[in-house]
Amino acid sequence: MKKIKKKIELPLVEPLYSTYHYQGPGTAVLVNNPSIRNWYLNQVMILTCTRKFLNGFTTPEIGIAESSWNVNPHFDKKWYGMQFLEGHVHFVIRKLLDAGYYVCFSGIDDYYVEGKSWYHERHFNHDGCICGYDQENKTYCIYSYDQNWIYHKFWTTQKSFDAGRKAQFKKKQYGSICGIKPKGDQIVFSHETALKKIAEYLDSNLEKYLETEEGTVSGIVVHDYIAKYVGKLYDGSIPYEKMDRRVFRMIWEHKKVMLERIKLIEDALSLDHSFSNAYKSVVREADNCRMLYAAHHMKQRNSVLPMIQKKLLSLKEREKEILEKLIEEAKGDDVK
Repeated sequence: MKKIKKKIELPLVEPLYSTYHYQGPGTAVLVNNPSIRNWYLNQVMILTCTRKFLNGFTTPEIGIAESSWNVNPHFDKKWYGMQFLEGHVHFVIRKLLDAGYYVCFSGIDDYYVEGKSWYHERHFNHDGCICGYDQENKTYCIYSYDQNWIYHKFWTTQKSFDAGRKAQFKKKQYGSICGIKPKGDQIVFSHETALKKIAEYLDSNLEKYLETEEGTVSGIVVHDYIAKYVGKLYDGSIPYEKMDRRVFRMIWEHKKVMLERIKLIEDALSLDHSFSNAYKSVVREADNCRMLYAAHHMKQRNSVLPMIQKKLLSLKEREKEILEKLIEEAKGDDVK
């Protein structure tokens, strides 16, 4: 007789991007095929935001194009609408985990999920990733933001997960679960692809993305728009209570990944590390902005906001200068 598994916990690695739940699993689940990380290093770098905050919206919706696990072409994906699974949701989750699939979910009310970011604070239709279960304790190992807003894995009860699912069902909001597993594709780093994407990232300014227009803003000009967002926090047109806490974490993560990318380009072209060494100051300033912004979120201190604006625009100019020189150097290397 086949022995029924009682517990499983799939391993995770440090992700590249993890500001949002839709980003984290994309690189955290790559234990069995770390080469897929190169897909992100090759091309996932275009900062984006929307302009709605200029007219009453309270978040710039900052992100990075193609950074969701959902658009990664190197995952095997098994989708299930929870509306049609009836009483078999937990069975399917366990079967997926047993088969080595990490389970990304949507449509769960955080308010009911023990230990999750909005537990017993706010009703919020949210997502996350399940990477393990324990049938002895009837728990799931969830990879998401916890109550302290730390993105990591922690154990929660299956009962509370189910309560969050049923709460959304009552509102006729039916989530889904998707098993994801890295395919066997071996992805190599391509400095040519990365440099083309960097050039695309730099081809962006306030003339191309006017304040008077609508839609998504892409590229390095996002820094200018985030500076405007900070300005609206400063003048009170976006209330302190509504500030988006995630903004500068996304910028900091963008810089960390760009630094890794620059080092790989330098190695591919047999360059010294002068560009990556110079770029470290950009990462430091982005982290400084992140910490100042986080401190302001914890306790309102409007006096730091102009300082954050100034640092942000300064690091943008420094980044632009370094990346443009890197592209020129790479062109010269191709000519040799």
